[in-house]
Amino acid sequence: MTMDMEEFEAAGNGEEGLSTSEAVVKFLLENRDRAWKRREIADEINRDPNTVGTNLSRLKDRGLVRHRKNHWAITDDHHRLVEATRFSKVFSTLNESVGSIIESEEEAKAWSDAQPDRPHPSVGDGEEDTQTVKSEGDNGDDQ
Repeated sequence: MTMDMEEFEAAGNGEEGLSTSEAVVKFLLENRDRAWKRREIADEINRDPNTVGTNLSRLKDRGLVRHRKNHWAITDDHHRLVEATRFSKVFSTLNESVGSIIESEEEAKAWSDAQPDRPHPSVGDGEEDTQTVKSEGDNGDDQ
């Protein structure tokens, strides 16, 4: 069955800009108090159930979701979830949902102590001399 192009454009991709895996993790995280069937997840995120099933299997292999009988839930491994989502803009609300990666003053101090004593050379005030490292075979000739 065909679809009018205006309807097609208006339909979008469910959660705009999210991959199916991201949409699944986001949905399960937001609804972490329950376990869901694949079809229910697909309906909630407006994706094909077969695509959701494939993504759920991959997420399970990565340890991001749990599977019991016909139901799926987000992992209870907080650290694994944080590590997997830390570079995704999609999960910018993760700290609000599951808590901060740094959970104590001791952890914060450890991170602080691990910082270098001086800034990276690219952050300098411009007054320090910068050294140019020459590659082997570099004679300084730019021709």
